[in-house]
Amino acid sequence: MKKTVLLIALLFAFSISAQTVSLTKSEIFKDSKKNSSLVFSLEDDNGGLITIRSFIGGFIPKLKGYYIQHFDAKLKLIKEVEYEVDNNFIQNAFIKDGQLHIIEFDHDKKADKIVFNVVSSNLKDLKFSKKELLSFSEDNMQKYFGIGIFPFFINNFSQMDGNHMGEVIMSKNNTFFAINFDFNNKDKETHKIFVFNTNFESVYDKLIEKDIKDKLFEYNSIDVDDKDGTVYFLGKAFENNSRKSKKKGEANYHFELLKVNAEGQKTTAFKKADKFISSMELIKTEDRLSCVGFYGVKDQGNYNGVCLFNLNPDTLAMETEKFTPFSDEFMTDKYGNKENRKKRKQKKGIKNIDFKGIFTMDNGDIIVNAEEFFITTHTSMNGSGGMSTYTIYHFNDIISVRLDKDGGLKWARNINKAQTGLTNSSYTSIPVDETTYFFINCSDNIKKLSADRIAFKQTKAKKSNLYMISIDKNGAFDFEKLIDDKDSKVYYKVNDGVVNLNDRTVILPGKKKKNTRILKIKF
Repeated sequence: MKKTVLLIALLFAFSISAQTVSLTKSEIFKDSKKNSSLVFSLEDDNGGLITIRSFIGGFIPKLKGYYIQHFDAKLKLIKEVEYEVDNNFIQNAFIKDGQLHIIEFDHDKKADKIVFNVVSSNLKDLKFSKKELLSFSEDNMQKYFGIGIFPFFINNFSQMDGNHMGEVIMSKNNTFFAINFDFNNKDKETHKIFVFNTNFESVYDKLIEKDIKDKLFEYNSIDVDDKDGTVYFLGKAFENNSRKSKKKGEANYHFELLKVNAEGQKTTAFKKADKFISSMELIKTEDRLSCVGFYGVKDQGNYNGVCLFNLNPDTLAMETEKFTPFSDEFMTDKYGNKENRKKRKQKKGIKNIDFKGIFTMDNGDIIVNAEEFFITTHTSMNGSGGMSTYTIYHFNDIISVRLDKDGGLKWARNINKAQTGLTNSSYTSIPVDETTYFFINCSDNIKKLSADRIAFKQTKAKKSNLYMISIDKNGAFDFEKLIDDKDSKVYYKVNDGVVNLNDRTVILPGKKKKNTRILKIKF
C-alpha cells in the first residue's frame, strides 16, 4: 500500500507539462506496401505538409519507391503519388517558391555512369519533371577528379566507399547544398565536394586529398554554411600507421577539421593525449563553429564525460576547450544513490552512447541528446538439434546534457528505459525555448526505482502509449501521456520522427500493418 501511494504521488509530481502542445492527426489511409519509413517532412508556406516515405518490398526486401503526400494545415490529404525507383533513390528534398525539389541519385547501368538529378514539381499537382545536375562516367573522370582517381572507378564504380556515395547535405536554411563523395583510394583519403545554390547553379567544387591511408581516416560529420556555401568537414585520423585507439597509454589518433570554399582550403588538427574521444559532431551557427563529443579517461568506448571545442570559423584557431565529467546527479539518475557503486561506475565509464541530436539554444548553450544503443547476437538450438542465430537491438537509457557556450556543464540527466526491437523503440527529441522534449513509446506500468527514480518500460507496438518527457532549463524533468493506445488505431514510430526547429513541430508516422496516419505535434 505504501509503495502504491508513493508511486501515485510521484506520478502526480511529474505530470504537469511546462508547454502546451497541439496534436493534429491525418485520417487513416492504407498503403499498398506494409513497410514504410518517414524520410523527409517539409512544411509549405501555408502551414501544409509534404511527407516523403520510403517503402520496401519483394521476396528479398529492397527499396521499391516512395509515397509522396501533400497535406493541408489540418492534415487533410490533398494529393499523393507513388514514386517508383530502380537503381535510384532520394538523397534530399526541399520546398522553394511553391515547388518541391528532390535531389536524386541514379546509377545508370546501361551508360555505366552515376547521375544526380533534380526532380521538381508544383505542389498543386505533384507532376514531376527531371533534369540532370551532375554526372560521372569513365569519359569525364579526368575532368572532375584528375587522372589519379580514374582507376578507382573500374568495375561499375565498385571501389567507391559505400557509406558516402554522394551524400547530399543542405545548409540549415536551405540556401546551399553540397554533394560529398568519399572515394576508396587506398593510398590517400580522398573526397570530392560539389556545392550548389538552390537555383541549382554551381558555386564551386573541390578535391580534398589527405596524405593518409583511407583505412586510417574516419569521416565524422559535415556542415554547410548558409552565408556562402563554405563546407566544414570533420574527421578522425589514426596515427603510427595503426588503427589501434591507444598506444603507450595515450590516444593514437587526432581530429582534423577542414574548411573548404571557393577560395581554397584550411585545415587544423587537435587532440588530447590523455582523453579518448570516439567521435564528435560539428555545430555550425551564424557566427560559431564547435565540435562536441563524449570522452573517456582510460579507453575509447568507455565514457566519463562530455567535451566541447570552440574554434574560430574564419581561421580555425582553437578558442576554448573543455572536458567535463558526468555530474553526481547524472550518476544518481542512472545508478541510484549508493556512493560506492556510483564512484565505481564513474571511474569505469559508460558504454554504448549513440548521438541522437545536438541543438544550439538562443543564448549559445548546447543540448546534447544521446541514447544507450547496442546490438547482441544469440545462438540457440532447436528441438531437432539445428542451430539458429538471431540479433537483438537494444535501445536503453536516454542521456541529455546541457552545456554553456564554453563547455561548462549546466546539467546532465539520465532517463531510465529499456527497449528492444526496431518497431516502437528509441525516441525523437526537440528543444523549444528553454526546455527539451522527448517523445517515447512505453507501457502505462511505469516502474519506480530507488532514490525516487522511475523507469519507462517496454511495451508491444499495439499497446504503445505515446509519452512526452520534458527537461527544463534547471534540469528538472516531467512527463505526461499524449496518446493512450486505447484511443489510437495505430502506434507512432518515434524512431522515425522528423523535427522542424523553425516551426516548432515534430512529425511522427503512425503505423499498424498497412494502416498509416501522420501526427503533427506543435508547440
